[in-house]
Amino acid sequence: MVQKLGSYVERSKNPTPQIGTPKSMEEIVIKVMQTNITIKLFYTMVIVNLNMGNLTLEVNNLKNRLATREKENVML
Repeated sequence: MVQKLGSYVERSKNPTPQIGTPKSMEEIVIKVMQTNITIKLFYTMVIVNLNMGNLTLEVNNLKNRLATREKENVML
């Protein structure tokens, strides 16, 4: 029993730093949040890129229709 108490007292004199754990956890949380923000930004950019591509296709389609109708009107 005395040995158990003695070893406990020795460990309590040199405890593992409790400050290091929360700091490292905070760093991990910050990195995870930054990663999540980066992923969300990437997804947003992909969606915007697809929408811009679709918009470009629609505009080109409308330009082609307009050009075709103008040619038809000239022929008439």
